[in-house]
Amino acid sequence: MSAQVLEKILAIVTDIQKELQDIREEQQALKNGQKELYDLMNALLHRQEETDAKLEALTMDVHHMRGEMTAMKQEIHALNEKIDSHYEQFNERLNNLQLDVDFTVHKTTMTERELFKMRNRLFS
Repeated sequence: MSAQVLEKILAIVTDIQKELQDIREEQQALKNGQKELYDLMNALLHRQEETDAKLEALTMDVHHMRGEMTAMKQEIHALNEKIDSHYEQFNERLNNLQLDVDFTVHKTTMTERELFKMRNRLFS
């Protein structure tokens, strides 16, 4: 083979080697980018797991608080019923006292009247 043909082949091989080197560099850049994406995806998955755990904890807290609120409402309802019962008893006692006072005032008035009549008879 002639020197010219060899030089052409050598130039073609050199060009192929340059292109191959470029392809290897691009391949390495793609691998690096893929690794970055993989690391980013793992970080996102980890953060998502943390977020899910926090959300689950908040959900549990909300359920617990709802249970406590329901218990408090029941206690308040029971206390209101107890207060109403005591109020009715107190009102009844107060009414009875008022009746007793009215009766005593009436009896006192009657007694005073009788005493007045007796005095008038005695001293007239």
